[in-house]
Amino acid sequence: MRILKLSIPPQPRFAATARAEFTKFAGSNSLEALDAEALMFALGEAIEVRASVNGDSVVVTVTDRGRGFAPPHGPVPLPSVFAEAGRGFAIMQRCTDFIEVISEPGSGTAVKLGRYRRNRPGNGALKQRLAV
Repeated sequence: MRILKLSIPPQPRFAATARAEFTKFAGSNSLEALDAEALMFALGEAIEVRASVNGDSVVVTVTDRGRGFAPPHGPVPLPSVFAEAGRGFAIMQRCTDFIEVISEPGSGTAVKLGRYRRNRPGNGALKQRLAV
């Protein structure tokens, strides 16, 4: 299992650093662009990021030490295009294959999200057979 672990200050200006490091991690682990881009978009502006490649999946855990909240249950609709907030969970749900949220008011949040790999190394022969 290959792991990337980052800790960044809780300021939006550092999100680009986290995204750049995840892009390098994705490239060195032969992740398909679609998988890497979806997870990177879902990362948003995280505080601590841990990414791992394990067999058929890529898992990213995003942790903060904020005030926590009651996570939503079920699909979250996208807000109005004019809304200035409220897109986080809707975007994460649309960009991932699985998501788990652990959060309690006053104790921070951990979001574990992931995608199943579309291009697992060694599947080249299978892809070629499917293309024929």
